[in-house]
Amino acid sequence: MLSMPQAHALGAHLAGLHRTTIVTPDDAPARAARAILGALARGMPALADLADELMVRASRVSVTLPTPGGSLVILSPAAVADPLRYAMTVAHELVHATQRDEAGAIQVAVDYLAAPELRARAEADAYAVGLWVAYLLTGVLPTVDDAVASLSSDTYHLAPDEVELGRGVLLSHVETMTQGLAPPLEVAVEVLAWLRAHAPEAIVGRVL
Repeated sequence: MLSMPQAHALGAHLAGLHRTTIVTPDDAPARAARAILGALARGMPALADLADELMVRASRVSVTLPTPGGSLVILSPAAVADPLRYAMTVAHELVHATQRDEAGAIQVAVDYLAAPELRARAEADAYAVGLWVAYLLTGVLPTVDDAVASLSSDTYHLAPDEVELGRGVLLSHVETMTQGLAPPLEVAVEVLAWLRAHAPEAIVGRVL
């Protein structure tokens, strides 16, 4: 099993690849981010709803916030409880950082707020990478039940058909895992490469 120092090293590696800073809830950057969100809500009415939603989420779950210098990942208390949860959560949040890289910070924020189908797809991809990390480190092929339950929660505000879209994306990624292959997502490939190079003994899932 991955140790906590190894989990931190994996997180630092992924963060370095994607211009991301990872902090815990009480770190100074996390407090500053909450202040920035408050200012955003006051100064940019078009993004006020998004800012308010992120403020609520940041108080109870891990979130990724776009900044001028990259992304800021604020981890929840649960995310730092053990190495497996840390690695899964960081990988999940780094998927959102890659989505920022692909679409641009403002566009991905607007898409995430205004297009529930895109939000469902974005979250399903992120959850799939978390499941991939769990599979690599435990050897247990994942089910999508917990991830679908999360998609169905008030956190994401998705309608039933949008949740089903997310379920389909997740099932496709899990099918890829059953073949011993990484989901076709950048962070999934990066996690496997890092583990093979730096913690091969931690890989217990079957991979090709």
